[in-house]
Amino acid sequence: MDYILVDLGAVMKHAAQPSPTSVRLSDDTRKILDEAARLTRRSRSYLVEETLKQFLPRIVQKETRPAAEERIRRLKELQGIGARLLGPKTIEEIDANIRQIRGDD
Repeated sequence: MDYILVDLGAVMKHAAQPSPTSVRLSDDTRKILDEAARLTRRSRSYLVEETLKQFLPRIVQKETRPAAEERIRRLKELQGIGARLLGPKTIEEIDANIRQIRGDD
């Protein structure tokens, strides 16, 4: 039986190597990035990567949301569903439920 010795530290180190990426920045953005790097004593690469990690999910969510018309259509489909499920409520009952949920009691 043959054995293969694998240095997991070397594998992990190799896997964690960042790949170079080129990004075009406006002069103003570059100045802001340079100033942030100076103030935080972090590299521009670190700041760009951390910023992308934080904001890319938000951008993807925003850009992949249904159009306003589709969201309005979906909301209209839900109109009256509460009354259909729980029966009609008076304004006083609705206000009491809201106060209870908010903890206003």
